[in-house]
Amino acid sequence: MTKRVLLLLIFVIGRVIAVTAQNPKPEADLKAAFIYNFTKYIEWATPLEEDFTIGVIGTSPIYESLMHIAMLKKVNDKPIVVKHFDNPEDIEYCNILFVARNSGYTPITILDKVQRGMLTISEESGFAAQGIAFNFFITNEKLKFEVNTKSINAAGLKASSQLLKLATIIN
Repeated sequence: MTKRVLLLLIFVIGRVIAVTAQNPKPEADLKAAFIYNFTKYIEWATPLEEDFTIGVIGTSPIYESLMHIAMLKKVNDKPIVVKHFDNPEDIEYCNILFVARNSGYTPITILDKVQRGMLTISEESGFAAQGIAFNFFITNEKLKFEVNTKSINAAGLKASSQLLKLATIIN
């Protein structure tokens, strides 16, 4: 093997190791982190119960990411509890309800079961325009979110202007 080939091989192996070591955060972990951070910029309609509850309807890897956050973090000094709902009839009160991308349910079906004081978040295109408060989307390989301010107000919640500055507003 020539020196040139050996140096090229060392360079390529070094690049592979560097890329592998960076281990970028999966999309679900990033969305879960956003959801947790949203809690800091929402004024809740009623005092929080003993636990801060996040519900997930549908199957999504975000459930596990939220469970991990729940083990490590609190919201307003309240422990975080994550619940899974298989269908809209199972939905019970939670502070945040996350609607998984392929839940199989329309926003109208889900919103019919949502109580005042619940913040709704989804990852399905068009759901914010249909009444979900927050919706994740990806543009130019970046995770962003849109906000339906009417839905937030209808839920009796208030989003800080700092949070709204980062969002695409849908009305």
